[in-house]
Formats: sequence, structure tokens, C-alpha cells
Amino acid sequence: MILSIFLIGFFATIIGAMPPGASNLAVIKTTVKENIYQSLKISYGSGIGEVLLAFTAFSSGMVVQEFFAMHIWLQFLIAGVLGVAGIYFIKTKQIEKRDKRKYSSKYLTGFALSVINPPVLIYWVLVFSLLRSSFNVGIERSSFNLILFFTGVFLGKVITLYGYGKLGTRIQKKKPDTNSSSLNRMIGIVLISLSLIQTAKLILF
Repeated sequence: MILSIFLIGFFATIIGAMPPGASNLAVIKTTVKENIYQSLKISYGSGIGEVLLAFTAFSSGMVVQEFFAMHIWLQFLIAGVLGVAGIYFIKTKQIEKRDKRKYSSKYLTGFALSVINPPVLIYWVLVFSLLRSSFNVGIERSSFNLILFFTGVFLGKVITLYGYGKLGTRIQKKKPDTNSSSLNRMIGIVLISLSLIQTAKLILF
């Protein structure tokens, strides 16, 4: 039972984190332009953000679900923001070299990209709803069970993003001259695709 609680958190996170998202793309870009060790910092920050979202869904899932259900406009707004961000990235020229005196925490970047992601919050609401209605997992029975579950969530997120980091390494090896413009174009296309998928889901369902 103890191992199963950990594995449920681990694999539920991997399933939710596999589709390309802001954190995934940031990891790829950081790996290509810097190295995989720097992208791991984003992964750790994103893992903490994922735990926070999962805990929020666990503690007040129905409230969150009802809020998004009552405010469909917010979901359309999120889709619109993704689309605008995608267009921005496509039209952005090669980024100028960074001023090395400037400091930005990649841990904080990963955390922010993970937390500001309402669809993931909804995903965790659905996961906990399914666990409570269909499976007698017993996550709530003790603090130790909760720690195990959220440890699985953290590791699932970090390992998934590490996989994206390895993908960035392959891109770097195959195309060592890859510049910021081509990376921005790739990110933009993915963001616009996500926007269109989200909009289609809202209209059709």
C-alpha cells in the first residue's frame, strides 16, 4: 500500500507533465542554449510548483472545479494568452546576449511556470476526484501517506522534465548552431497549438 501511494503520485504526474507546456519548453531551451545542469534547476523549481498545485487540488478541489466551471471566460482567456504568447515568440528575433551581471533564478522561473498553469490544477482536481470515487487509496489517512504521495509528484515532474532536457541535448548535438530565433519559433508553434486545442475543447465540449 505504501509503495502504491508513491507510485500513484509519480505516474499521475508523469501523465500530466508529458504534453508540451511552458516548463517543458523552458527546459529544452535552457539545455540548448546553456546546459542540462542549468535546466535541472528549472525542473526542481517546477517540481515544487507541481506539488503546490496538487496540494491545492487535494485540499480544495471542488471549490476550484466549480470556480472554473462557472467562469468559462477565464478558460478562453487562458487559451488566448497562450496564442498571443505563441505569436510573440514566433515574431521575436534572436535574443540579444544576456548581460552577465543580471541574475535570474532558474528555480524561481521553474516554480512560476509550473504554478501559473490552471489546466494542471484542473487535472489534479480530476485525479483526486477519481481516486476518491473509484479507488480506496487512503492518501488522507496519515501525514506519512501524504508525504509519500507528494514526493512521488515531485519526482515525477523532475524526471519528466529531465527527459525533456535530454531531448534538448539531442537537439544541441544534431544542430549545434541552433539559434534563439529557431528555438523561439518552435516554442511559439507549440504554444499556438495548445491554444487551438484548448479553444476547440471549450467549443466542442
